[in-house]
Amino acid sequence: MKSQADSSDEEKAPIGQPASAFALDAFLPYRLALLSSLVSRSIQKLYETEFDISIPEWRLIAILGSDGPMTANDIRGRAAMDKVQVSRAAAKLSKSGHIMRQTDPDDRRKSTLSLTHTGQTIYNHIVPMALDREAFLTSALTEKEKGDLIKLLEKLTNRAEKMTNNSIR
Repeated sequence: MKSQADSSDEEKAPIGQPASAFALDAFLPYRLALLSSLVSRSIQKLYETEFDISIPEWRLIAILGSDGPMTANDIRGRAAMDKVQVSRAAAKLSKSGHIMRQTDPDDRRKSTLSLTHTGQTIYNHIVPMALDREAFLTSALTEKEKGDLIKLLEKLTNRAEKMTNNSIR
């Protein structure tokens, strides 16, 4: 007589083959990553040549321009970027004079990042172009669909935060 462990081993698919049909094009995480990558690359073309900044650097500028000064840890959470990405982007932006660091007088290990005048100029230049890209992208949707999409993305973001036990806002 076979044990329960033996029968479950027989039901497993061979290594390298899915246990059930897997349609990558219908897999939501893949679709979201693909969309995000395509949109980020289209906007990157707008600022890479003119300002010599990368996608992570633009994210820092966008966050600081939108939300104001904050710590690198706050930016990490807001941008869902890892510590190394934020650190490298902040170092390059600081070196190029687009952001400045202000050390916390009470805790010298902490510093607040903020845009300099040139960083604010970059932000002011790129935002209208990014909004134009967004308008082009969302012109495929009705106003109701746009509102529904935002609500659905918010629900999925909240659920993803619970999956990772990590709030990004």
